[in-house]
Amino acid sequence: MKLFSQFRKKLVKRYMQLTGIIIFMLITLIYGFIVSLVYNNFISQAHLLAMEEVEELNYIVSDGKLLPDLPLDNNSSQKYLNKIFYYMYDKNDQLLKMSNKIDWSKTDIETLTTQDLLQDGQYEMHIVFTAQKEFRFFVITRESIWNNGQYAGKVYAGFDISHDLMLLGRLLLWITLLLLCTLFVINKAANFMANKAMKPVVESFEKQVLFAANASHELRTPLSVLLSGLDILKDDADNKMSAFSKEIIGDMTGEILKMKALISNMLLLARCDNSAAGLKKNRVWLNIILKNTAARFQTITADKNIALSVIDDVPDLYGWVDRNHLEQIISILIDNAVKYTPRNGKIFLRAHCHNGMSAISVSNTGPGIGEKDLPYVFDRFYRSSEAKKYEGSGLGLSIAKALAEKNNGMLIVQSEENIRTIFTLYLSQKD
Repeated sequence: MKLFSQFRKKLVKRYMQLTGIIIFMLITLIYGFIVSLVYNNFISQAHLLAMEEVEELNYIVSDGKLLPDLPLDNNSSQKYLNKIFYYMYDKNDQLLKMSNKIDWSKTDIETLTTQDLLQDGQYEMHIVFTAQKEFRFFVITRESIWNNGQYAGKVYAGFDISHDLMLLGRLLLWITLLLLCTLFVINKAANFMANKAMKPVVESFEKQVLFAANASHELRTPLSVLLSGLDILKDDADNKMSAFSKEIIGDMTGEILKMKALISNMLLLARCDNSAAGLKKNRVWLNIILKNTAARFQTITADKNIALSVIDDVPDLYGWVDRNHLEQIISILIDNAVKYTPRNGKIFLRAHCHNGMSAISVSNTGPGIGEKDLPYVFDRFYRSSEAKKYEGSGLGLSIAKALAEKNNGMLIVQSEENIRTIFTLYLSQKD
């Protein structure tokens, strides 16, 4: 059923949203923790490298000669030297010694050291767009040496972090893919659990619908018998009844007719709730249905001096709908409009197109519907305080909406208090 299908979708959607937010926050925290560890490791390594070079610069300044480079003992040492860089300057900003085998970084690093914008112990990460159209990254720090309180030189040192950041990027990609796969599995599990949870509810509802349909059907027979009996009593010439007795019979007849109408509406709603109930949908010309249905209300509207007008903007407009259902929807809407339109008021019926769909509007002048009552006008048996002044069961609009949805249509309402109310039925032009 459409009602339970919509509720199931909302249930799954809410579960997915809640679970997705929790998983996203958890993954974000984990990934943030990993990034923080990696970032702190970058800083720690840069600091250690800078301090090592500061010791060498201190020796050079103190002894006055450069230390020879030690021979490499293995491939790992070579890889390490190919990854790091350092620049040593004396107190006059003259370059004493440097090592940088990272070709793509030289221009940017030399610009940084020349501008000398970093403070002692300050760290920065930089991105470089290489000639090969690749993004590379390095971290750089600055340290100074002091002899007897006098500035003696400075060191810029750092290393290539491109590989580490690429690993973080791949980790983020894998985490994103894992999140999507997890959400897919959760969606399947949520649908499975929602179906299991909804199954007893649907079965219980179907039993109630069946009971309402059977009870409504069974109640119509005794009411018909009572109504026939009252008609016989009323027409029996030999039965001398007082005026009061005749009045009582008239009241009883009226109440039985109301009860028959209510039972018929309940039976119709039960049939609408039954998804197995068949439809006879065809192409129906809307203006013809509007004019024929409006003609049946001319006497009632004339008694209240209400102007009932059919606006024929699109004469060849059609909808794909069950003809009997459409006539019943329009009759309910016109009857509702007549009921709430004051004397000398106006009712307009109009068929038109809207966003590729056929639409029928029934508007009337009058008290309108209060803003607080507007969301509930299609609820079964709902009647606002204003509506209780008029006769009715509160099922008419519920039936109209149920029939509209059964035909894959949509019924909406708009209202301005003390001005007008508009009910609009939207119908598909295709089967």
